[in-house]
Amino acid sequence: MARITARLLTARWVFPVCSPPIADGAVAIQAGRIAGVGPCAKLTVAFPTADRWDVGEAALLPGLVNCHTHLELCDLPSPAANGNFATWLVTLIEGRRQLPLAAQAAAAEAGARRLLESGTTSVGEVSTSGQSLAPLLRLGLRGVVYREILGLSPEEAEARGDAARADLEAMQRAVRGGLLRVGLSPHSPYSLSEELFGACGALLRGTGVPCCIHVAESPEEVEFLSTGQGGIARLLYPAVGCPVAPPRRLAGTPIEYLEGLGALAWRPLLIHAVHVTERDRDHMARRGVSVAHCPRSNARLSGGVAPVPELLSEGIPVGLGTDSLASAPTLDLWDEMRAALEVHAGRLAPVEVLEMATLGGARALGLADQVGSLEVGKRADLIAVSAGAMMASDPAGSLIAGTRGADVLLTLVEGELRHRRLEGVPCA
Repeated sequence: MARITARLLTARWVFPVCSPPIADGAVAIQAGRIAGVGPCAKLTVAFPTADRWDVGEAALLPGLVNCHTHLELCDLPSPAANGNFATWLVTLIEGRRQLPLAAQAAAAEAGARRLLESGTTSVGEVSTSGQSLAPLLRLGLRGVVYREILGLSPEEAEARGDAARADLEAMQRAVRGGLLRVGLSPHSPYSLSEELFGACGALLRGTGVPCCIHVAESPEEVEFLSTGQGGIARLLYPAVGCPVAPPRRLAGTPIEYLEGLGALAWRPLLIHAVHVTERDRDHMARRGVSVAHCPRSNARLSGGVAPVPELLSEGIPVGLGTDSLASAPTLDLWDEMRAALEVHAGRLAPVEVLEMATLGGARALGLADQVGSLEVGKRADLIAVSAGAMMASDPAGSLIAGTRGADVLLTLVEGELRHRRLEGVPCA
């Protein structure tokens, strides 16, 4: 039997993201890469011998990019927020202490499956225990797994930095030849001593290792970094065995604090970035950072709305993230897209939100040269979703409004099936 050299997926709609939607379109795949994107009639002629998958009344688009998750926490009961970030965080920490490593690994695997089933093909995963790396490798997702580092004791900073270096080296060996990269996540400005931030800088400088930091997430964080007081000092620190906060500089905003430490020079992915000022945005744009926007988690815990339209206007890459199931109800990025449209109340267009969930997330994770849009030469990470409710007058808006994770028919990574819900198509 002749070897199939190409595969042609045809659909009622194709959303390249980098260009307008194509009615009655097609995507050609060859050797794990996208070989063609365009009208079905044109690509049928260009690839006459391709194995054809007609997904019918559906839309083809790039695999979604969920640029912030904590999959190890998927089985952790969601603490009540009660409008208090510090109380929520203490409850979360206490719950995580009760989770055996095997349970965290199982939770991460279940969470990774949920990602694939709802159309996510690339992920920015923050791993506290290291248990999410193996499931993500095994299930074939793409992305960055950030090894989280925390520590308030200045005396322990060097040892913790050395341990993080060893962990990164072991993780890099584990992912060699795969679709995942390894990064470092100094958790937040309030959960590391300045000395440990310095150790992280020594580890990151000149290495190309990706970095992400939770920052400007809550009013309590702003209060603590500007005054040394508030719920973080009063509730969080005693809960983690630190009754007296270690000395640290004060700053007007969390972004100014990171700038003073030199951490913005690492070009990190900044997670949340809700409480930022115009001056903060100038720092962020100048340093070349990116942002993970988590609107549902922010609505629950952050006491504000991230200035995403302003960030985009400054040229700062913004992607969407669901955060963990401890702060958001699902890992479904379609839910996150609808939340973004709702919270920004007309200040973001549907096409901008769809880009944030695909190409914007790829930019935020440093993967935009590989994925995030349907372009010739990029890796063949794409999905098919039911498009029965789509309207030609508003393709992106109707796609987001009418799509749930359960509407994802096919999920492909590197051109290979990772999830299939579509019957009647010879996906061999």
